[in-house]
Amino acid sequence: MQAYTLEIFNYHLDGYRHVNNARYLEFLEAARWDFFRQHGMQEALRLARLVVAQSNIRYRRPAELGDILHIHSRIAEVQSRKIHIAQTVCNRHRQTCVEAGITLMPTDEQGRVFRLPENLLDTFQTLIQTP
Repeated sequence: MQAYTLEIFNYHLDGYRHVNNARYLEFLEAARWDFFRQHGMQEALRLARLVVAQSNIRYRRPAELGDILHIHSRIAEVQSRKIHIAQTVCNRHRQTCVEAGITLMPTDEQGRVFRLPENLLDTFQTLIQTP
């Protein structure tokens, strides 16, 4: 599976001249969408209406102007009411900049959390990867 790759531009930076911490949420989300697209999961995503319920981010190293970042995403755990995605952001030297754990929950039309139907649960479980 290919990592999601992006280049850091000046509008990604904060006053300290490194990537603003809030930007990483955008990067991680784009990488998750790309991960699911690469696995042909667009229909499963539409049916599950996944929302971010929790984000745990550890900032390890700053990314700066001109850096090329590679974001690796994997499904770490699937339960009937939540999906845990592990994501790592590395620079071109394979140094870890960010480690993130994102918890997604399926919701219905009213925004209430629901149990994934068995077929969707099975679909997401087939993508579980160990580190």
